Amino acid sequence: MMTTETHVIIEQMRKRHVRAIRNIDKQVYAKPWSTSMYHDELRRRDKRVYYVAYHEGRVAGYGGAMIVHDEGHITSVAVDPKAQSLGIANRLMLAVHRGCLPHRVDAMTLEVRVSNDRAQNLYRRFGYAPAGIRAGYYGDNGEDALVMWCHDIQKPDHTALLNQIESEIPGTTDWGEQ
Repeated sequence: MMTTETHVIIEQMRKRHVRAIRNIDKQVYAKPWSTSMYHDELRRRDKRVYYVAYHEGRVAGYGGAMIVHDEGHITSVAVDPKAQSLGIANRLMLAVHRGCLPHRVDAMTLEVRVSNDRAQNLYRRFGYAPAGIRAGYYGDNGEDALVMWCHDIQKPDHTALLNQIESEIPGTTDWGEQ
């Protein structure tokens, strides 16, 4: 049996990536963001951190966060269904966390569907813990959101956790244009 090593390139999201990102969104989200929403986010480089992942020469996923005071808020992490289970979401979370560090954020937060166990497990791996519920948060079906927080991301323990996660991801990651 022949296996191919997973090779992923992570780079900063640019306007040229938006079409591919929207194609992923349409596959994984009931209410995807509009093109103009992405362009608005990308104009706010001072308070936004967004990355894309390339696999086999095409955009296979993306992730991002907004900076609000001393907190980072994960806005989205999405992987093309054809490229899931290759460690791409882990790589994107690493990039987003590391990209938020220079902004001096102390904590990261996010909302995730209460039914999305796979995403919750990913976030727990990065140190996120449940902190509450936003009832009826998702407009497409009224599903609740689980609010999760990851604290002390500037501390050496968090850096060690990120390094450990990175060492456990099979394949290679190249950091493209930043």
